Amino acid sequence: MGGLKIGALAELAGCTVKTVRFYEAQGLLPEPARSPSGYRRYTAHDLKRLQFIQRAKLIGLPLAKIKELVAHLTEDKCACLTIRPHLAQMMREQLKEITAKLDQLTLLKGELEGLLTKMRRPGRSLPEDLCACAGEPKPVAARPLTIRPKGGSDGHEELEDNRP
Repeated sequence: MGGLKIGALAELAGCTVKTVRFYEAQGLLPEPARSPSGYRRYTAHDLKRLQFIQRAKLIGLPLAKIKELVAHLTEDKCACLTIRPHLAQMMREQLKEITAKLDQLTLLKGELEGLLTKMRRPGRSLPEDLCACAGEPKPVAARPLTIRPKGGSDGHEELEDNRP
């Protein structure tokens, strides 16, 4: 019986044997044929599928979304036309999520820069915003950032800056 053993498949794909087994367990890779002695045997199609999974992971798609895409992959025909609209939508969603995270990080960066500026002032104590000493509680100068659902039906969230 021909085909690649799991170690050879992993090496060609640039991943570990553990990763291949994990993808199998998650249903991303089909159950491979077995040799008479029980070794897994993989085809060139399995290698292409594994490489596709890895590229999808690199662009940040979660395994659940990748599983939706690989369901269209067959050995019979090219699935590019079938996968293309689904992949494009997933990539648009990924971009929205990245943009929201960047917005959060920008607000956090501003907070940290402001606190560092306060800490550069002379004195040995921390700024009131960070001081945890006993005494009268002082109001926090900056209210926390909150994430609330957008008004649209796309289910995405947006940041709300509650700072004065």
